[in-house]
Amino acid sequence: MALRLVKILPPEGFEDFESLINEEDIVDSWIDKSEDGGKTSINLLADVGLTEKILGELETKFSGKDDYRVILLPISATLPSQSDEEEEEKSADKENDEKIHRISRDELYSEINKISDFSWVYLVLIALSCVVAANGLIRDSAAMVIGAMVIAPILGPNVGLALATTLGDKSLLKRSFKSIFFGFTLGISLSYLMGLLIDFNPEVSQINSRTVVSYADIALGLAAGVAGCLSFTRGISAAVIGVMVAVALLPPMVATGLLLGSGMYKLAYGAGLLTLTYIICINLAGVVTFLLQGIKPHSFVEQREGEELSRYAIFIWVALLIGLSVIIYFEFL
Repeated sequence: MALRLVKILPPEGFEDFESLINEEDIVDSWIDKSEDGGKTSINLLADVGLTEKILGELETKFSGKDDYRVILLPISATLPSQSDEEEEEKSADKENDEKIHRISRDELYSEINKISDFSWVYLVLIALSCVVAANGLIRDSAAMVIGAMVIAPILGPNVGLALATTLGDKSLLKRSFKSIFFGFTLGISLSYLMGLLIDFNPEVSQINSRTVVSYADIALGLAAGVAGCLSFTRGISAAVIGVMVAVALLPPMVATGLLLGSGMYKLAYGAGLLTLTYIICINLAGVVTFLLQGIKPHSFVEQREGEELSRYAIFIWVALLIGLSVIIYFEFL
């Protein structure tokens, strides 16, 4: 099982340390007492699936105080290790709904927040990935296109948008949308410029396959969204799961810019529609995946706001998807 270390620095004057230790939720615990009058820390070693419950209880216990700190740290390994029998015995004593099979909401938010921000590094990576992808499309090189997917930082803002919608976090929502908007604007603009300057054959498979849209592409977009968000909640490296989202979004986005720059507007329309299809499907799948995994704000008021925003977002994404399905039926089938 994956473990996390919950390090608690309680507020000033707090002495009831034992009340913070629930033996049913943890693997081990210890208290570090400072001898020079500094803060005392309580350390809890717990299963990753129980950290959200622990953090929620701590937030409730310290509600109204601002001079405390809770730090969540990943654990690579511990000795002695827990045997499978001990894990099963401990799990049998717990109710099934107390343990979640994902990382905690707070850890998930922290990870996604880091890769959703708009920065010059983000723009540079977008530019580099577009240059590599454009060369791969023009030369009909699948290897170069795949290499561009590894570089592209497209995952963060899209998953951030889905998480912000689920939690009702307007700050994360604005930052994610800003990153997506400027990222796609830069990507298409750079590809457009390359389309103006470089002659290429639009009939090569890497480009031609991105100029038509089918219902299979809807399935791919939904699968990419579910895979990206589900893997993220399991704590898998963003560099690994980012390729799944980039495989859907990056090539058609670059193809759209190239074709627009070369004046092939009909083909560019198909590539642009494919890009839009993937954006809608990935975000719809992301919101639904987070909701089904029980990711929600801690407070009741925030939960109501999150539920309202989630319903609104799902309605919009579904309506857009239905509209796209109609267009696909009449124009591409």
